[in-house]
Amino acid sequence: MSFAEAAVLSYLMQHQDEICTKEVLLQEGWPDRVVAPSSLIQCVSTLRKKLEPFPEVNLKTVARRGYQVVVASARTVAEESPVESLSEVAEPQVEPRRGKPLLAVGVIAATLVIAALVYLLLPRFYASNSVSDWTWIEQGELRIGSETGPTELLASSDQARPELARWQRHFDTSSTRAIIKDYKAFALTDGKTDSISICPGFDGNCSGKDIININFPVTEKVKMDLPVFFELAKIMEQRIRYNRIELPTVPYHQGELTEHMYSADVYFPRNDQLLVRVDHNISLVYKDDSKGLFFASFCVTDQDCLTSPIKYNFEGEFTRFTADIGGHKVDVFKVETQSRNLLKPEKVTQAALPFYRELRRQSLSEEPLYFYRFYQDEYSAAWVIPFYGYSVAWMKKSTMAM
Repeated sequence: MSFAEAAVLSYLMQHQDEICTKEVLLQEGWPDRVVAPSSLIQCVSTLRKKLEPFPEVNLKTVARRGYQVVVASARTVAEESPVESLSEVAEPQVEPRRGKPLLAVGVIAATLVIAALVYLLLPRFYASNSVSDWTWIEQGELRIGSETGPTELLASSDQARPELARWQRHFDTSSTRAIIKDYKAFALTDGKTDSISICPGFDGNCSGKDIININFPVTEKVKMDLPVFFELAKIMEQRIRYNRIELPTVPYHQGELTEHMYSADVYFPRNDQLLVRVDHNISLVYKDDSKGLFFASFCVTDQDCLTSPIKYNFEGEFTRFTADIGGHKVDVFKVETQSRNLLKPEKVTQAALPFYRELRRQSLSEEPLYFYRFYQDEYSAAWVIPFYGYSVAWMKKSTMAM
């Protein structure tokens, strides 16, 4: 079973005969994640198939309320089993054998005990966002203007295998202009949004300059005029800048501590709404190879500055895990926060309201946060960030010895 399947089944078995709401089961199966209700529907459908060898376990749908598990006795199951042929009617009636159904119940019970122990004893990373929650889809080609670039895709496992056409629909392919040259891109979908990060001038490494991070809704095609978008983004970045710290390039020297800083702007274009920019910054100070201090800040603004900047920051301690997704090494940072601070704005536009809600919800939570770093070179790194669901952000990298 996947983690979500084991967690949902474990919860249902612990609450036999009770009606468990969909909201509770979504939280159990996908903690710290925002997923579509269809994820639970697919999970229950898969569980029913896996439970077919165990007819005594009945996973019921209760209309408009949720799901319920009813475990029948071995005798009840045997009595309710349908007669498959007329020849079976002619057979002498034999007392139903109880050993096999009882053995099945024992197997299920043992499986659930093991699943519960795994859930409780493994690091929270695996309980919250296991490697099996993500799928790496091999490289494809995305066309922007007259140029194509290699694009790799990371998708949550509960999504049907997505294709790059989901991202391609937002970009004009009829132009004969080279709008972005020699680029490489990473795309990500979590079922809520489709995000993409593009590094122009990629030559095996990303210089960290002119990186483009865009987050699209999954439900609509956004009318993107890239030259206009670039001009507007440039104006927004020059007008308000909070999270990017520009450090001079100096010869490396060893300090007692080294701070690794990553910064990026992520844009959220929506049809007929103000363009929203989220200024991201994360900093890591390692105590050793697997743990250290973690600092992050987010700032939300819109194109006309109608929304007062929404500022949010937190700090805490991280534990780093190394995972493998489709043959790709991924560093997973589990962050236990010690403080979370949200500066409430005086005014929020309709375009910025979803992001304020996201940050407000996160500021009230005590659950750990998870950041994934799946690419890095000397000047940049690509991250999956827990913001507005999950978004990919290719970030400029800098270091400072202390």
